[in-house]
Amino acid sequence: MPGSAFGPSRDAKDLPFVKRPIAASALAAVLLLAPASYARASTTQTGGAQIQWTSAATSSLSIVTQYSTTPTQGNAVPTLLPSAAGVCAGAGAEANFTLSFGALTRNSAAPTGCLYKNAIAVGVQTNDASGFSVQEYLDAAPTTGIGICAFPNGGASFPLAPAIAPVVASGRGGNPAAGTYAGQNLTGCAAGGNIVPPGAGGAANAGTLPGNPGAPGLQFYSPSTSGLTMMTMAGPTVNGGAVVSMYGAEDVQVNLSPNAASSTAGQTGAFITIELIVN
Repeated sequence: MPGSAFGPSRDAKDLPFVKRPIAASALAAVLLLAPASYARASTTQTGGAQIQWTSAATSSLSIVTQYSTTPTQGNAVPTLLPSAAGVCAGAGAEANFTLSFGALTRNSAAPTGCLYKNAIAVGVQTNDASGFSVQEYLDAAPTTGIGICAFPNGGASFPLAPAIAPVVASGRGGNPAAGTYAGQNLTGCAAGGNIVPPGAGGAANAGTLPGNPGAPGLQFYSPSTSGLTMMTMAGPTVNGGAVVSMYGAEDVQVNLSPNAASSTAGQTGAFITIELIVN
């Protein structure tokens, strides 16, 4: 229409101001949405620290002689088993940490032996995850023609597997056979037994008494590069979730060759060193 009461008419294309408000409104919407969009764009970052430590290994060793199954130290007249009648006999009450065989009588025709029942029990307590072994050896070679054998209690052979108390008592009886000899040298023990060898590679201290580690005047030979492994374990002495003492035990036999020399009344024989070695 050419016109109206309100004035001349115009086409939409002649009204550019109509688009500007729409465009401005669209721009305002973008600006209002932007802050919310940026808040949701956060990321998670992670770091870490390492904790390191060591736990100290502890261990203890104890021994008793003429042991009971408890085990406790025994002081009664020992039970001695001769390889033949008259080889040995008990000579009175026993002393702590001592194995008394009394007077031994040799046989000129064959080796002889005297076995001490329930001779030594060894206890170990440790939290060492690597485990341990216990070795034994003589501090010095015995008199010519004399040899020492050990027989395991609680297992068919050495090394023993340590176990909690009660300690296994000796089941031996009768007349256990003596060891075998080559000349004056002990070369083997009866079934199940092993020779306790003299130590090598170490040195004896100036002590003169037997006993447990730390005892005043303790005599020992250590360390040695040779010995009889009495018992061994691959881990700590744990039972029921607690670190406890575990034990191994043995009988000990003194052997005489047919030509063994006599000894004086003051002869006390050799010391046996019991040594705990952590793995």
